[in-house]
Amino acid sequence: MSEIKPPPASTLDPTLKSMLEINATDDKNFIFCGTCSHVITRGSEKIQVNGQHEHFCINPHDLAFHVGCFANALGCDISGNAEAADSWFMGYFWRIATCAECNSHLGWYFSLASGEDHFYGLILDRVQEEP
Repeated sequence: MSEIKPPPASTLDPTLKSMLEINATDDKNFIFCGTCSHVITRGSEKIQVNGQHEHFCINPHDLAFHVGCFANALGCDISGNAEAADSWFMGYFWRIATCAECNSHLGWYFSLASGEDHFYGLILDRVQEEP
């Protein structure tokens, strides 16, 4: 029987790989994709937007989401056109954020039109702190 080996580190995004290596001795506190356990971000990336980290949001189709805000989520891919319509955060455009490994929808990337500020709104029941 052959041994199962993790994917080589070279398959990781270079910035994410660097972040993992630099902080190898720190509290690991990683946030993982709930579907495939790919590293998405770190707990230290949690931020407050409009005075809080967690938000309960409802889209125009009455789907509710429990969203946490993160400064960066380098394990996500961003797709789609920037949309201002129905944004939960005034002045911010949104795009879809998916797991870079399995393509599961994990949340949204929010940015100002000027590009001066951004954050990720990750759906908290689609990510986990332990793989």
